[in-house]
Amino acid sequence: MTTPPIIKERIGHTMVVTLNDPDRLNPISASTREALSEVLVEVEADPSFRAIILTGAGGNFSSGGDISAMDAPMRLKRINFEHVKRMVNQITGASVPVIAAVEGWAAGAGLALAMLCDTVVASESARFMSAFPKIGLIPDYGLLASLPARVGQARARQIMLYANPLTADTALSYGMIDEMVEDGTALKAALELTEHLNTLAPEALRAIKAFDSGRLDHALDYERNVQPQLMASDNAKEGRAAFFEKRASNFTAS
Repeated sequence: MTTPPIIKERIGHTMVVTLNDPDRLNPISASTREALSEVLVEVEADPSFRAIILTGAGGNFSSGGDISAMDAPMRLKRINFEHVKRMVNQITGASVPVIAAVEGWAAGAGLALAMLCDTVVASESARFMSAFPKIGLIPDYGLLASLPARVGQARARQIMLYANPLTADTALSYGMIDEMVEDGTALKAALELTEHLNTLAPEALRAIKAFDSGRLDHALDYERNVQPQLMASDNAKEGRAAFFEKRASNFTAS
């Protein structure tokens, strides 16, 4: 029996979506994106939903993109980024608040997924990293826009350029996360937030959500044009090989 890429569960007026590949730290694969998009459509079609929670199975949020799928032909890479753009816009354009409940690692596209959410709740031992340069890529899933919106342009540049891991304490001080809780309680804390959301006027929350104050589409168009070329570069191939061989990358100047 095939393991589903996500698990969805309705709890009251909240849809809880769990990324479900714990053995690989829940990478965001094409099937994950497709399944998540379908759930987001389901939530939008049902006005009784008041919130969405995104979390990960097995004690981690997400390790990022599925590196094993990055050798696809250029045409498929571009199609994949059209799908990324659709899913990202579904999350940021959701009519209900979206909360990330983060335990363990949120790295690469996993970090980007969390930064798309309206609220980020993280456990004390959670770790965050914009790991893209380690495998020869630029930040994607809208992180070029969503991270500066949270922490400011200068700090976002440091996080993205140097690709260093950040503790939950540091992420909280930077504004990357909104609440830090005891290990193992991120989902519980997120559900408590949704209980409060249930006491607020849904039409007011939808109106707040509907206001677009960012440059997310510009970032998504940029990554769609640039990232496929980088994925096909020799340095990106070296970065992927180093990742799987668990060694340091040997990048060369072009």
